[in-house]
Amino acid sequence: MAGSTRFIAAPLSEFFGAPAWRYVVHPSFCYWQAERRVFGTIIWGRPNEADVVQMCAAHEVGADPLFRGHTSLVDVRALESVDLLAFKSLLAYVQKRRDAWSPNVARQAVLHSGGFAHATVVGMFQFLRPRHPVFFCDEPNAAYAAVGASDEQGELEALRESLLGVPGIVRRVHAAFDSLPPRAGIDAVAKSMGMSVRSLQRHLTIVGTSLQQERQRHVLRASEQLLEATDLDLDAIAAHVGAASATHLIALFRRHHQTTPGEFRDARRPPVTEPPKPAGPPPRPRPRRSL
Repeated sequence: MAGSTRFIAAPLSEFFGAPAWRYVVHPSFCYWQAERRVFGTIIWGRPNEADVVQMCAAHEVGADPLFRGHTSLVDVRALESVDLLAFKSLLAYVQKRRDAWSPNVARQAVLHSGGFAHATVVGMFQFLRPRHPVFFCDEPNAAYAAVGASDEQGELEALRESLLGVPGIVRRVHAAFDSLPPRAGIDAVAKSMGMSVRSLQRHLTIVGTSLQQERQRHVLRASEQLLEATDLDLDAIAAHVGAASATHLIALFRRHHQTTPGEFRDARRPPVTEPPKPAGPPPRPRPRRSL
């Protein structure tokens, strides 16, 4: 992700791991974690009922006592409209689970830019009356400051821009690849999206890409994360991301990055500095010779 040095894509299960900067992307929203201090959701488009099911699963993370005291940022600036059935499902979930997750939240901010859809979300919070304080902001600086995430604002805004700059059909393909086993074929991707391969290829052609190109990008993204975060060798990484072989992975990196995976790893990791050598014992005084 351009402009970020810390946030990495990860499955939802890893949000319960050691404190880190993570995000997971679904067709109409992104859920992120800044260590265990701040959680947030970026919502765009017109989420449907299936999207809400995934959204509720993500928000169950915040209900875990492990994250008691965290703050929360809900960014709905890119929300275009509200699907009534989806909104009804979300409202039912939040009503049911309010007493579980609200005590874990120190404070929350809703970042909006006006409009009917945004007023609906703001109204939902006022209707629910959560136990924690909620701030409604129409300016990013105020929203990030309200949840104590000013230091992460630049990186999260870069993440948002990178997501919103990608066509919706491509975001859905990325989410499908992330949710399927590494060696899942394009048939499995199309099926998980409720489309035929031919129809999906046609939609991707319209926005200037293809399933093959998106699969290569998925393999590269997953490999980059493992190269930065682990010491796995190339054979293990290739198997983990679904590449045909380590040789195939090297070819992909040369074609897209003009470098090798090893060189990529070396460039992204801080140099190892030698610890200072302990000072030796002071020199023993030489005996004075008598005249």
